[in-house]
Amino acid sequence: MENDILDGFKDIGYDKINPEKLESAIAEGPKSIEYTRLVEWLSKELKFLCSLDEHVNAITSADDSSSFLLEVSSFLKELGCQYTILTEGNVNQRLQTRGNRLLLLDFLLSELQAARMVRSNKPDPSSNMEVTLQESSTAADLKNLLIALTFPKPPANITPEILFGKVLVKMKEITGKVTPARVGKPIFTGVLSDKQWHQIQELQTELHKEYRMRREMLLKRLDVTIQSFQWSERIKNQQDRVVAVYGTKRNAMKVEPNVDLADLLAARDDLAILEKTSNASVRKNTQSSINKVMIGMVPDRGGRPSEQQAPPPEMPSWQQRPGGGGGGG
Repeated sequence: MENDILDGFKDIGYDKINPEKLESAIAEGPKSIEYTRLVEWLSKELKFLCSLDEHVNAITSADDSSSFLLEVSSFLKELGCQYTILTEGNVNQRLQTRGNRLLLLDFLLSELQAARMVRSNKPDPSSNMEVTLQESSTAADLKNLLIALTFPKPPANITPEILFGKVLVKMKEITGKVTPARVGKPIFTGVLSDKQWHQIQELQTELHKEYRMRREMLLKRLDVTIQSFQWSERIKNQQDRVVAVYGTKRNAMKVEPNVDLADLLAARDDLAILEKTSNASVRKNTQSSINKVMIGMVPDRGGRPSEQQAPPPEMPSWQQRPGGGGGGG
């Protein structure tokens, strides 16, 4: 089957694999970065051709193999895999054998080849001779702004000055009909130079990296927590249900923060109001039934440094040499 898989990758145009790499990848299975990269590439190709929601991510270390297995399970379920040996039973045991690892690659290769054949035989008629323009985030925000203000579609030859002038007039008209407290005042009203805007952009980039790392750490801790639950004997027979329920919510959690400079300009002055965490308006969103349980007195566990006995000195204190003795002749 190894030769068939090599031929399959060659047929679909994937040239980053050779017999030695494939043999090593199959031997290690889900703990092999190369093996997971093969599955990732195949899953992304299938996601594009079959308009799927799921795909599989390659691991960066052997410790991520459990997450990889969960993603494979969700992807195969969406793809409609007919091999029960790959879709049922303990998630962590499905790719334990060499045969199952080869079977997974063979199945994904076959599905990809079939998907490409279907696409070539039945091309999307709407894509023929059509140029698709990639809409930037700025253009998307401007489009949403015009729709919210009930503007008709502007003509193609309108200049930015005229367009934003009309938007400004419309905004003043709308804000004039409501009380000032309804809209609020912007928290930042200053005027910055190009150099200062560049410095703020650099600061935003650093904060983006910092909070991206924090979100990634929290999501990893969440994944590990869910994986630890699956070790329980009571959960082993319900792993598919756990993957289905958790996978839906987990896919909605993104690592990348969605805060940029536009949020600074749109922020209102009410953000400067700090409320105590014990405030009633805050507690209504954070309180739970466990917070209302009174915990009685517990044994003192000690451990205070002031109560510990000092360790003996590493070297004995120096003493005066005793008198007498000595050699003579």
